[in-house]
Amino acid sequence: MKLFKSFNSKGFLLLYLVVFASLLLAWLYRVEQKQVDNRQIPPSLDSLLRSPPAELPQFLLYSDTHQVLTEQSLRDKWTYVYFTHPACLPQCEPVLSVMHNLQQLSAESETRFVTINFDSKQKTQRPDWWLENMPSLPLYGGKENVINQLADRFEFLYLRTSLEQGYSLEQQHSIFLVDPKGRVYARYEPPFSSPLIQQQFLAARDFYARSE
Repeated sequence: MKLFKSFNSKGFLLLYLVVFASLLLAWLYRVEQKQVDNRQIPPSLDSLLRSPPAELPQFLLYSDTHQVLTEQSLRDKWTYVYFTHPACLPQCEPVLSVMHNLQQLSAESETRFVTINFDSKQKTQRPDWWLENMPSLPLYGGKENVINQLADRFEFLYLRTSLEQGYSLEQQHSIFLVDPKGRVYARYEPPFSSPLIQQQFLAARDFYARSE
């Protein structure tokens, strides 16, 4: 009887492991299938486009003017996104200038511009120099875990170094492009200019229209 019970226990454990392994393999297969990018990306866009585009998680951010930004806000238009922080000068000035110039060149009905404060230790408040030079460029912030989740999805990296007094920040100065479906679609790496990004955007938009 004891032998019979032992056999049943071992048989149940073996069956459980087989079922668990099957379910795990099926899940991994689905994940792998979802990550396959079947688009034929032209060589001219290969280094620009995210492959495959990355879906954004649910998030909630607020601007210093109490405007709300969610993942749903980024649908139906193309959105340029830049991660920064209020004390970013002088490193961020060229990129913010490019963002502002693009904003002036672009149709408001088709595109939007978003900057995200990735440093939760700083209050999400645009400084005077920002308000004087680019008041139409909003800055959003949120809870640290939400910002970290967004940074992971965008694949944005930064480094915080502790000093005797305070800390210093180093960051990637990429500009990201989110498509009208709310996915991270492209990434522009410096050095760049607003005319160059505009030209690359038109090519990416044309490819999007043909491949989606």
